[in-house]
Amino acid sequence: MAEQVKRKVYLTFPTETVTDAIICDMYDKYRIRFNIRSASVNDSVGLIALELEGEEEKIGEAIEYFRSRGLTVEPIEMNIIAG
Repeated sequence: MAEQVKRKVYLTFPTETVTDAIICDMYDKYRIRFNIRSASVNDSVGLIALELEGEEEKIGEAIEYFRSRGLTVEPIEMNIIAG
Protein backbone atom coordinates (compact mmCIF):
# COMPACT_ATOMS: atom_id res chain seq x y z
CA MET A 1 0.00 0.00 0.00
CA ALA A 2 1.30 3.45 -0.88
CA GLU A 3 2.26 5.88 1.85
CA GLN A 4 -0.43 8.30 3.01
CA VAL A 5 0.59 11.97 3.00
CA LYS A 6 -1.04 15.30 3.82
CA ARG A 7 -0.80 18.41 1.68
CA LYS A 8 -2.32 21.81 2.35
CA VAL A 9 -3.41 24.08 -0.48
CA TYR A 10 -5.34 27.27 -1.09
CA LEU A 11 -8.09 26.97 -3.68
CA THR A 12 -9.36 30.13 -5.35
CA PHE A 13 -12.76 29.78 -7.01
CA PRO A 14 -13.53 32.35 -9.73
CA THR A 15 -17.04 33.77 -10.03
CA GLU A 16 -18.24 31.20 -12.57
CA THR A 17 -17.37 28.24 -10.29
CA VAL A 18 -18.06 29.66 -6.83
CA THR A 19 -21.33 27.73 -6.44
CA ASP A 20 -20.09 24.44 -7.96
CA ALA A 21 -19.52 21.39 -5.72
CA ILE A 22 -15.98 20.89 -7.02
CA ILE A 23 -14.49 19.58 -3.75
CA CYS A 24 -17.26 16.98 -3.45
CA ASP A 25 -16.75 16.03 -7.11
CA MET A 26 -13.01 15.57 -6.40
CA TYR A 27 -13.80 13.26 -3.49
CA ASP A 28 -16.20 11.18 -5.59
CA LYS A 29 -13.61 10.85 -8.36
CA TYR A 30 -10.36 10.30 -6.37
CA ARG A 31 -11.46 9.37 -2.82
CA ILE A 32 -8.97 11.85 -1.33
CA ARG A 33 -9.93 12.77 2.23
CA PHE A 34 -10.20 16.50 2.76
CA ASN A 35 -10.51 18.89 5.66
CA ILE A 36 -11.58 22.49 5.12
CA ARG A 37 -9.27 24.52 7.38
CA SER A 38 -10.74 27.92 6.54
CA ALA A 39 -12.96 29.46 3.92
CA SER A 40 -14.11 32.83 2.70
CA VAL A 41 -16.80 32.66 0.03
CA ASN A 42 -19.14 35.24 -1.45
CA ASP A 43 -21.04 35.60 -4.74
CA SER A 44 -17.97 36.63 -6.73
CA VAL A 45 -15.01 34.66 -5.31
CA GLY A 46 -14.16 31.81 -2.98
CA LEU A 47 -10.91 31.16 -1.11
CA ILE A 48 -10.60 27.86 0.72
CA ALA A 49 -7.66 26.46 2.70
CA LEU A 50 -7.89 22.72 2.18
CA GLU A 51 -5.94 19.85 3.69
CA LEU A 52 -5.77 16.78 1.45
CA GLU A 53 -4.86 13.31 2.74
CA GLY A 54 -4.10 10.26 0.63
CA GLU A 55 -1.54 8.77 -1.72
CA GLU A 56 0.81 11.39 -3.17
CA GLU A 57 -0.02 10.40 -6.75
CA LYS A 58 -3.78 10.64 -6.15
CA ILE A 59 -3.38 14.02 -4.45
CA GLY A 60 -1.49 15.23 -7.53
CA GLU A 61 -4.33 14.00 -9.72
CA ALA A 62 -6.87 15.76 -7.50
CA ILE A 63 -4.92 19.04 -7.73
CA GLU A 64 -4.83 18.75 -11.53
CA TYR A 65 -8.59 18.12 -11.43
CA PHE A 66 -9.11 21.35 -9.48
CA ARG A 67 -7.06 23.24 -12.09
CA SER A 68 -9.03 21.63 -14.93
CA ARG A 69 -12.21 23.00 -13.33
CA GLY A 70 -10.81 26.56 -13.42
CA LEU A 71 -9.53 26.87 -9.85
CA THR A 72 -6.21 28.40 -8.85
CA VAL A 73 -4.26 26.02 -6.60
CA GLU A 74 -1.43 27.30 -4.42
CA PRO A 75 0.50 25.30 -1.81
CA ILE A 76 0.34 26.47 1.79
CA GLU A 77 3.96 26.62 2.85
CA MET A 78 4.77 25.87 6.44
CA ASN A 79 7.60 28.02 7.76
CA ILE A 80 9.66 26.10 10.29
CA ILE A 81 12.19 28.03 12.33
CA ALA A 82 14.75 25.91 14.11
CA GLY A 83 16.17 27.38 17.28
